[in-house]
Amino acid sequence: MKHVLKDCSHEFSETAVVHEVFALGEPEGTLFEIEFRLTFSYGFLEYGHNFVWLNEDIETLLVQLNEIGEEASGNLSALSPGVSFSYERYEHEPDTYFFSVFMDAGYINSYMGTDSGLGITLRTTLEEIKEWFENFIQKKEG
Repeated sequence: MKHVLKDCSHEFSETAVVHEVFALGEPEGTLFEIEFRLTFSYGFLEYGHNFVWLNEDIETLLVQLNEIGEEASGNLSALSPGVSFSYERYEHEPDTYFFSVFMDAGYINSYMGTDSGLGITLRTTLEEIKEWFENFIQKKEG
């Protein structure tokens, strides 16, 4: 199932970040793999790439999101490479943030982290960001 995180002005900007989980691996203790595709949508342009993370990566990011408080900006980091995040509070709306997602081009092309690549920035709420991350590890019903 695809989960979309849209920009607050999506009707005009047409920007969004989509993740689609293909498979949740078999648990080994408390850990399991998450195979997913991350796609940046810029209106008529899209770029996507497949990644494999552990559930621990998502849980770490959720802990970091829950600890956002007094800090107006910062970075979120997962243990697995390939994708990174940053945020900055939008001063005109207290629960709204500029949320940036970056894919590492070195990792995508050579499996070597380089801190270079492409990104997308959305203006969205903290609750929508949290919900988007939670959907990585929610079990499908049915």
